[in-house]
Amino acid sequence: MSLARARRGRSRLPIIAGAWPGPARRLFAARFLRSLAQGSLVVDFTLYLRLLHWSATAIGALLAGSFVLGAVLSLLVGPASDRCGCKPLLVGYELAIALAFFATAWTTNPWVIGCAAVFAGFGRGANGAPGCFVPAELSWLARVVPAARRGAAYSINTAMGFIGMGLGALLAITPAFWTRLLPGAAGYRPLFLLGGGIAVAIASLLAATPEQLPCAPAEREARAPPPRSAPLRRGERRRLWQIAIISLFSGVSLGLSGPLIAYWLAVKFRVDPMHIAPVLAVAFVAAALSAFATAWLAERFGAARSFVFLQGFGTLLLFSFPFIPSFTLAAAVWILRFAIERGATGAMEAVIMGLVRAHKRGLAGGLGTASLALPRALGPLAAGYWIAAGDLATPFVIAAALQSIYAALFGIAFFSRDRAITDS
Repeated sequence: MSLARARRGRSRLPIIAGAWPGPARRLFAARFLRSLAQGSLVVDFTLYLRLLHWSATAIGALLAGSFVLGAVLSLLVGPASDRCGCKPLLVGYELAIALAFFATAWTTNPWVIGCAAVFAGFGRGANGAPGCFVPAELSWLARVVPAARRGAAYSINTAMGFIGMGLGALLAITPAFWTRLLPGAAGYRPLFLLGGGIAVAIASLLAATPEQLPCAPAEREARAPPPRSAPLRRGERRRLWQIAIISLFSGVSLGLSGPLIAYWLAVKFRVDPMHIAPVLAVAFVAAALSAFATAWLAERFGAARSFVFLQGFGTLLLFSFPFIPSFTLAAAVWILRFAIERGATGAMEAVIMGLVRAHKRGLAGGLGTASLALPRALGPLAAGYWIAAGDLATPFVIAAALQSIYAALFGIAFFSRDRAITDS
């Protein structure tokens, strides 16, 4: 079948969630639920720490520690999911996250909050991804979705996360409604209780979800025992090195421009959560719409091409963002830039999952996650230092420059993957 005919055939496939297998829909649902808690904390967590008298530098160091731990653990989780399966790892992760939420709601001890936040990734805005266990999630989804549809599947997964993040960001307003009953920092504790309850619900949902489709003719690899001991091929090893090196640029860029955005807006424009939360909520919903559009683009034009095009456009907006003088205009540019750049995440994940054979997807997902998360840890440290020093433009200028390099290198390395989508 020619490439043009294959793309036309894929473009006619339905994008809506109801067209997907049951296990895929449950994974989409888990991503949505997880993102509700993450969305509230991407607005309120750094502001909560600010009320507890944490400095911008200390908050940046905490977020950096979370990225470092996530990078290290993802390198272990990826291969472990290839050997032990995805379900046990993700169910155990959700139960551990519930414990971290409940511990943070119980005390303001900085050591407890710090340890819980580093492991659970509070405030990172992970779009509903299960932290360092995201390689297991990506590998699980690949097992229940045919190869030709993974670009759309990962984009739908991304969209569900952004929808939840948008609704969660609106939840960030709620502490203002019970200030008399729970004044000051205490007003944020119910959000952690909610997060713990959501994590328990997700663990129950995933425990009842099949890990593969035994009767899916389009995905025969799910029925056959994979050759787990087979080594990486030379081409697979080369492609993994490429994605690891290229992702270093994006990791630093994302760390500079994302984790402290709520804090940055509060400092630059002197606004509170009542102003910041709606902006981030709209940005997340816009990113969800962008991800749905990316799902169509990935099936029509290829995942790599769609990803690079959207990344390039988002980079242009990021260059201009820190120089905008009004909160309203800055919010509009941030929403558009965030939607375009982050909505393309699913296409990037589809490319990574297609770099290796089925039994090495966990490894590929772990390496892809780590190569983004480890350099991303540098971003909050540097951004926190610059914000504390009153330099509010430098983090975004550097982030935009690095992201433009990343998009160019990604296109050079992986455009050809759009012509080689197979089940192998």
